[in-house]
Amino acid sequence: MVGEGGEILYIGKAISLRNRVRSYFQESAAHTLRTTHMVERVVDVRTIVVNNEVEALILEANLIKRHQPPFNVRMRDDKRYPYLKVTNEAFPRVVFTRTVKDDGARYFGPYTDAHALRELIDLVRLVFPLRTCREPIDGRRSRPCLQYHIKRCLAPCVGYQSEAGYDATIEEVVLFLEGKQESLLARLQAEMIGAAENYSFESAARIRDRIVQLRRVTESQKVVWRSRLDMDLIAAARSQGQACVQAFLVRGGKLIGQEHFILDGVHDQSDAELFAQFLKQFYTSRSAGSPEPTGISAFARIRTARDNQSPEPEKRRHRARGNASAIPKEILVEVRPEDAGVIEAWLTSLRQAPGGAGARVRILVPQRGERADYLRLVQKNARQNLKAFLAHQEVQESAQARALTDLANALELPGPPHRIECYDISNIAGSNPVSSMVVFVEGRAKKSEYRKFKIQYDRGPNDFAMMAETLRRRLRYLRSREGPSVPAAPTGHEKFGKKPDLLLIDGGKGQLSAVAEVLEELDMTGIPVAGLAKEHEWLYVPGQPDPIVLPANSAALHLVMRVRDEAHRFAVEFHRQRRGRAMTRSALDALAGVGPVRKKRLLTTFGSLAAIRRASVDEIAAVKGMTPSLASHIKVALGE
Repeated sequence: MVGEGGEILYIGKAISLRNRVRSYFQESAAHTLRTTHMVERVVDVRTIVVNNEVEALILEANLIKRHQPPFNVRMRDDKRYPYLKVTNEAFPRVVFTRTVKDDGARYFGPYTDAHALRELIDLVRLVFPLRTCREPIDGRRSRPCLQYHIKRCLAPCVGYQSEAGYDATIEEVVLFLEGKQESLLARLQAEMIGAAENYSFESAARIRDRIVQLRRVTESQKVVWRSRLDMDLIAAARSQGQACVQAFLVRGGKLIGQEHFILDGVHDQSDAELFAQFLKQFYTSRSAGSPEPTGISAFARIRTARDNQSPEPEKRRHRARGNASAIPKEILVEVRPEDAGVIEAWLTSLRQAPGGAGARVRILVPQRGERADYLRLVQKNARQNLKAFLAHQEVQESAQARALTDLANALELPGPPHRIECYDISNIAGSNPVSSMVVFVEGRAKKSEYRKFKIQYDRGPNDFAMMAETLRRRLRYLRSREGPSVPAAPTGHEKFGKKPDLLLIDGGKGQLSAVAEVLEELDMTGIPVAGLAKEHEWLYVPGQPDPIVLPANSAALHLVMRVRDEAHRFAVEFHRQRRGRAMTRSALDALAGVGPVRKKRLLTTFGSLAAIRRASVDEIAAVKGMTPSLASHIKVALGE
């Protein structure tokens, strides 16, 4: 369901869309207050037709995660949770990531504690000798690096370790991350005995050290089940319109991890709906990278086949593996979710290896016995975490409200500035100039509305002119929405149509004067604007020669400094990206048909641009991915 300006308000599924949609707009319908507010904002309904209920469930979960509609139950900030990633390369690495892609890699998570995840990755690298570098394994390196000499890597880059041997180590890592330490220890024990019987005592000693490290880790794990069951226990707590869902992950009868998630949009939602939405979004994240059911990829994404695909040594084909570690046999919940049968079928398909058979996934509501006892323990944790979250939220909101009120009083604003936009310029002697726009709503950063600007002004370093250009480009969309004779802003810039309550400029009187001129030029002087000078952290406003000096311990000063620092960080980061790209440009970048992969292959084959110029058309055409016509074009463009 779509609101004005293309905003997605709600995403749902139904076997009969006609009956489902009509139920929202009947005058006799007894809606909750939340649903009534949603229906009032709906201007359009868009539909996608799929083959079956499982595909509808997957698409619904993916779209909710992508668009975060305000009237759906959704996991708070789910896109920012960290994951442990086992990369999909010839010699995989174990890395920290916050981005989940369908790239054939193995993802473990999501984790709510980034620090704990980094410690886990350090432990994996300590126990298992995996490479940490991004250097291509192409046989060109002549000697190993320091990691080999300190026994942290077996140097596959120089051929000291075969790909088969490295893959065996990766399998051990996956077993460890899946919580199957007993199987891993048994395998390592057998390898150690075999190495000793073959008089390979150094190899046996290395395996022994790994066994010792693993036992230190596994001894601290709590055994929660006498039998070696794989299950997830999930419980929820609700209070003050918020919900916290707690998940305990049990593998092989051991508690290997626990996570809690705060859900948004749970007001007036039943427990069955809450658990249904959580299970779909939670296991969509945990099964990232797994193959989707037949037919789902046709509308979930658009893939393009190009000759410029990554070369085989750098990226492997997708490994056909199941998701037994991410999807357990049993999921214990307090309330049976809506569409439980469809969710079970979907999770079973994720758990099964492609083309093979696997155990069915069951969603159970235990009533008595050990399972019910442990689920009550999970709910106790959920209540405790929700209590801590609400207390922290209360402190945060009161502090932010006080800061906004103090800032409004200091700047003599009509009310607290609910939306603050801050701008900064970054350049080096006028080269690669950029500017940034950051947005804070109710005192909190709203990164989805940050914007970057490539400055078009090219007459040397002039921060005043660059700042004026930035504000002119930003405010013209606001003017087009408010002006009676000017058409509405383009849909792509819809978020630019939100009017700020305060424009904050990183700079003193000079930058502030430039912005004031732009506001006068656009007849928008009613928007409050202030400049924050770095030297003394003083605020300047137009028409007032003396600065506004906020107390050093003022919450308002801390707020504007945080907003200014965020704008500075965002601008500097963008400038570094532009500067880095400018420094790595070559004549190949301007050639049509030569993308990053073909450019890399040419430079890898010939070594330099000069060598490519000296090469014949046939030699260039012999490079993988090249064609005779393209080789001739490159030869003509580069010249002799």
